[in-house]
Order: sequence, then C-alpha cells, then structure tokens
Amino acid sequence: MSARVIDGWSLNGIPALILENAALRVAVLPELGGHVPELVDKAADRNLLWSNHRTSPRRAPYGANFDDWWSGGWDEIFPTGDRAELHGEPLPYMGELWSVPWSATAGMAEGRAWIEAAAFGTIAPARLERTMELRGDEPVLRVRYRLTNLDYRPLPFLWGIHPCFAVTPAHRIDLPAVQMLVGVSSGPVMGEVGASYAWPDQPDSAAPNGTRDARRILAASVAVFGGHWATDLREGWLALTDSATRRGVALAFSRDVFPYAWLWQVYGGWRGHYHLCLEPWTGYPMELQQAGAAGRTRALAPGESLETETAFVLFDGLERVTSVERESGGFRVR
Repeated sequence: MSARVIDGWSLNGIPALILENAALRVAVLPELGGHVPELVDKAADRNLLWSNHRTSPRRAPYGANFDDWWSGGWDEIFPTGDRAELHGEPLPYMGELWSVPWSATAGMAEGRAWIEAAAFGTIAPARLERTMELRGDEPVLRVRYRLTNLDYRPLPFLWGIHPCFAVTPAHRIDLPAVQMLVGVSSGPVMGEVGASYAWPDQPDSAAPNGTRDARRILAASVAVFGGHWATDLREGWLALTDSATRRGVALAFSRDVFPYAWLWQVYGGWRGHYHLCLEPWTGYPMELQQAGAAGRTRALAPGESLETETAFVLFDGLERVTSVERESGGFRVR
C-alpha cells in the first residue's frame, strides 16, 4: 500500500482526515484544534495514543479547562502550559491552539501523502503550521512545523508537543537524560516536588532500596501520578517500549528547539486514568512568566518564523532503546 489520505470520514460528527500506509494510520480532527485521536501501529492493530473513554472528542469553547474536555490523543500546547499572561491579557490553561479550529488541506504524490494544517492564536499574534507526512510504507510519521510571530512586538512563548500514550505495566520509558526535576507529585512514590534526581533512580521511601526505576510503568492499582522534567537532554528523543511485544514508538525532535521534556505519569491516581505523556518542550516550568523569570522561554522577533521537524518512529524487536539516529533520510532505533 502506498501512503494515502482518506477524506469524508468523521468522529462523533466532527470531520476527520485519515493519513495511512501499510504501517501507520493517523486520524486528524482539524476543527478540533488539530487534535490527533489515533496513531495506530497497524502491525499490532493498536492505537498507541490513549483514549479517554469517558469523554469523546467534542468542541470546547475558548478558555475552557483543558482537563475537563480532554479526550486523550495528541495536542499542541502554545504559548503557555499553565495559566499565564501575555501583554497584560490572560492566557488559558494549556494555551490557545487546542480549542480553536484549524484549517487543513491534504495531498498525495509519488508515494507520499500529507496533511497540512494551520491555526492562529487568539491573544498570541501567532500562526502555527503543521504538516504531517507518510512516505511509502515507512513506519515513520514525519511532522514539519512553522511558527510565525504576526505581532509588531517580540513574542515570548512556551511550546510543548503533547502526545498521550496508552500503557501497561510491561511498558518502559527511555530517554537520554541525566537529571530529572519533580514538578508535580501525588505523594512519596512519585517524589518530592522541587527535588532533583539522577535518571532513572527516583527516590522512593517505600521501595526496598530507597529508589525505584522510573523507566518502569507502575500498575494502575498503585493509584499515583506525577510530572517530571528532563532538564538536561543530551539528545532529542523519547521512547516508549512494550517489553511484552518488543514493539514501541520513539519521538525524535530537534534538541535545539526542544531542549527539555515533560513526563506526565498517571498511574491510576488522577481521575482514575492510566496513561503516560512524553512531551518535548521549549522551556520550563509551564507557566510563561515563571519560565521567563528563569530565562527559559523562547521569543520570536516581529515577523520571525521558527521551523523544525519531528518524527514518530515505530520499531520492533527491542525491549529497551539506547539511541534514535537519523541516517540515509530515515531513522534507526537501537
């Protein structure tokens, strides 16, 4: 099967575009903030993204609480994570782009297929363009971004790519980090807020040796949650592997654009959910003013654009990941 786009599909009455080849199927809901509810590993017949079965994708009003409308999947978070201000105006939680309609077009040529989508900020004078592409039957979803400041003033921002993955206790996290910072914690099992630790040995007073291996996904019955920052990524990648099936997905990105990563780990302790978000971020913490005070926001000059590429790479035959390398126009996961 060559890569193709399927139009005319809908989810809960919301128009959708399908991008697929023999390895992958990706669903996009442009009218719903460019939301991606499905990233399907076709060989395993499994949606890698987590779905909130209590909340279907639906249109949310601007400024709504993201958590109360969140159906899982993948969203773009810009220009802040937590509530903040921009030029004296309040920015909503998890930013603006997830709750505004995106425009979208699709195309196919020479074995490639793509979906081009774009959205404007409401308070932030910015445009984000995202092109998702499949080539032949490669198990790689390539994503190109272009972020443009439309203002007459410099535009400070935070930007995070927010895919949420379905997990089991057999899953394992790998990333090229040395130090981690606990940003959110439900209790001792997920660390003390503000504490740093050397990856993957997270302090846990309940563990036999006083630490636990943070690469291992806890069971939902443990009923905990936490958010940890990777503050010193050596390379631009994150990986999640199902050790039971030896299949997984790696997210490759430019460390120059996304030097940090956020691990939102929900192991039964938040609203009864069980999932993991592996998120590249341009800065931290998630509140724009706090990140700015720490010198960890980015800014675009008037009319300036930032372009970058990311990729979701499926792999098999591995129980853990030690590297994600670009080679010969593709990717090798080891």
